[in-house]
Amino acid sequence: MIKKEIVLQFYSHYKLYIFPAVVALSSLFLIIFAIYPQTAKLIENQKVAGDLMNKSKFLATNVAALESVNGEDLAQKIGIALNVFPTEKDYGKVLGLLQGLAAQSGFIISSITLSNTSGKVGNASSYEIKLEIKGPKTLFQNFITNLENLPRIIRVSSIDISSNQASETISTNVVIEALYSSMPQTFGAVDSPLPSFSQTEEELLIALSKISFTASSSAVSTSQRGKTNPFE
Repeated sequence: MIKKEIVLQFYSHYKLYIFPAVVALSSLFLIIFAIYPQTAKLIENQKVAGDLMNKSKFLATNVAALESVNGEDLAQKIGIALNVFPTEKDYGKVLGLLQGLAAQSGFIISSITLSNTSGKVGNASSYEIKLEIKGPKTLFQNFITNLENLPRIIRVSSIDISSNQASETISTNVVIEALYSSMPQTFGAVDSPLPSFSQTEEELLIALSKISFTASSSAVSTSQRGKTNPFE
């Protein structure tokens, strides 16, 4: 009886505080364990839905861009780029270009030495070609100019000229590095922006296509001349 009286006395004395405290604690537990988790989950779901919607719109834009691409034009541009900067060692093509260039410049290739070892030039790989050429002194500048305009990315490592003051002919050793690079293994994520050619790149491709066409025409005309008939 004494305990019950104590409890009743305590309740009567603090009843104005007990009920609000119980309500406050109940509300706090409800917020922590029910309302907050549901609200956080709703916000997260809305964010995920927004991200999915943005990705869907972005992918739709990429699909529309891909559908508008001219396949033949893109293949032609890729072909030009690979001719200028191939993905592997192209000994035959480079030798053909150099032989045509030498003939066009009025020089004769006495010997060719190929290096099987690969070097590094920046992010690109390279192999070495050593040429020994002979021809008129007056046409050497023409040879260098044509070499600089070769439709293939190369780098002249060294030039060693041997000449006689009394002779109009020079013998030259030219060391050339032909550059190449493997294709990239990654092309970006599915939702990454589609790459496109800039105005500068478009102009460069047009210029390279003209150089390639000129070089091909010169090589054809050189090969068609052939050797003179020894029986005439």
